[in-house]
Amino acid sequence: MGYTNYWHQHNDFTDTEWSQIKQEYEYIKEAMDGIILDETKKTDEIVFNGKHLDHETFVLNKNKSIHKDYKEQDLSFNFCKTARKPYDLAVWHLLCFVQRICPDFAISRDR
Repeated sequence: MGYTNYWHQHNDFTDTEWSQIKQEYEYIKEAMDGIILDETKKTDEIVFNGKHLDHETFVLNKNKSIHKDYKEQDLSFNFCKTARKPYDLAVWHLLCFVQRICPDFAISRDR
């Protein structure tokens, strides 16, 4: 197992929301220089992990998921296991920021 952050993304982010989220991510990258490794390849996603102490890769997409792997799958549900490694702070900060600007974006984490 391991320490995990969870979120439910029920809707696509608007262009304005996504711009704000990307700006906050740029701030996080600068503030956590040397702690996170940016793996983002497309403009409609944010992807990063820990630079030296990595665990699961964090992925946030501009658009909600639409393809089910199985019939009962909740497509809004996402998670990232960080095992409380240093980059967990970046994951939680970004999730809190998104929830602040998008109230229907629900977040939680292990205690």
